[in-house]
Amino acid sequence: MFTELRKRVKIELQDDEGTKYTLALEGKLSREKVMKVMDLMEMINVPVEDDHAPAPSQDTFFGKLYNLIETSFPGGEFSSSDVAQEFEERYGLPVRLATVSTYLSRLADKNYLQREKFGNSWVYRRVYLKTAQLADR
Repeated sequence: MFTELRKRVKIELQDDEGTKYTLALEGKLSREKVMKVMDLMEMINVPVEDDHAPAPSQDTFFGKLYNLIETSFPGGEFSSSDVAQEFEERYGLPVRLATVSTYLSRLADKNYLQREKFGNSWVYRRVYLKTAQLADR
């Protein structure tokens, strides 16, 4: 379940006509509140795609891990163990859990993933959802 966390988010968008929109959210952000913001952006006809840098090369470990998170865990919660298991199944390559944990931690530090303590381990969730992924939820 999506828990409420005190966060500060700034969204900057530009529509096809060149109009720029800046929206700042601060406080306890829930999934419902974020979905209302997405609905608002659709009403004013602003494309709701994440505007991150291009996906990294699939030739690198990071590129493979990034792609795996994008495709296998687009909106749900996952652990480093889940990612390590999926990585080994998809790519047929062994991977150390510590390596996966390090990369996930770095992605959380860069605000690509949300990280929450659950017992003695971490649970991760994507922060940005693409329009198609929002429609699937």
